[in-house]
Amino acid sequence: MKKYLIIALLVLALLVVGYLTFVVAVFEIVIGSIFLVICAFALLGVWIMWKKKTD
Repeated sequence: MKKYLIIALLVLALLVVGYLTFVVAVFEIVIGSIFLVICAFALLGVWIMWKKKTD
């Protein structure tokens, strides 16, 4: 009985670690996507200003 309890606790710990890893990865992807969009808008703004200046 004790062996099954230890195995169950190890499996539960593995599931918790896997879930937390997934959640952290999702947050990092969301934050990275937001920064990419901000960078794209900044580059678009620079390109528009450059086009206005050269025309």
